[in-house]
Amino acid sequence: LHCHVNPHVRPEIHAQTALEYARQGRDVGMQAIVLKDIGPPTTGTAAVVNSLVDGIQVFGSLVLNRCNGGLNPQAVATALAHGDGARIVFMPTGDSRHHALQREGFYAGVNPPLSPADAITIFRDGRIVPEVYEILDLIAAADRCLATAHLSPAEVMALVPVARERGVRRIIVSHALWKMLGYTPAQLRQLAASGALLEIEFCTYTPLMYFIHNEPPLDIRYAVESMRTIGAERVFLASDLGQAYAPLPVEGYRMFLAALLKCGVTDKEITLMTHDNPAMLLGL
Repeated sequence: LHCHVNPHVRPEIHAQTALEYARQGRDVGMQAIVLKDIGPPTTGTAAVVNSLVDGIQVFGSLVLNRCNGGLNPQAVATALAHGDGARIVFMPTGDSRHHALQREGFYAGVNPPLSPADAITIFRDGRIVPEVYEILDLIAAADRCLATAHLSPAEVMALVPVARERGVRRIIVSHALWKMLGYTPAQLRQLAASGALLEIEFCTYTPLMYFIHNEPPLDIRYAVESMRTIGAERVFLASDLGQAYAPLPVEGYRMFLAALLKCGVTDKEITLMTHDNPAMLLGL
């Protein structure tokens, strides 16, 4: 549900095209994949790839970064209707205020520097801005998935219950264990109890964390401990791969599952986190 492939912003740092990824995913038996770009929506790319590759479903997404107008309901409405329709709407990633504030300590430089004053937050005077309510209503009406992306824990703790109240049934807490986002275990348990699914992605366990995110990779055993604390029924596994300096997404996902099995995760738990829960988020 989370992979970066070309066409993409900064194509020189991505390793393969959406077409190549779809064919590899199909060949190893994946049912569906979601394409993500921190720039334009990927709905058009997904529709074209679907017309060329049988045996796998390819879905697009939208990230509410500045190039799409930030918290822009019109961008959401367009993406939900474009191509086969965005299946996931991500809140801001590198353009979020939390990301801008944390960048100096954690971030070695994928996204261009952005001042906190120019970055995006869902709060104004301590309250959620009206545009967010419009976006949530559009997602709920289409029965699609909301992902929290790089919002701060405080923003996410406010957003998730409001999204549920407004009828959003499918919610992803993105990068649940990433240190830069800074969730506490208690916050993650509360978000899971509220009905959200927590994303644990392989990218944070790879060496790129040193030279891209200025922090050490996580220990796979920490992921296992977190899964067991939260419950596999509230977790799904992603890769967040596709970078030229990382394993290809299909291979990275295989490595992730192999490592989890080595650390005692059961086949039943793997099926929940790689099939049942992602299928629910996509409405499959």
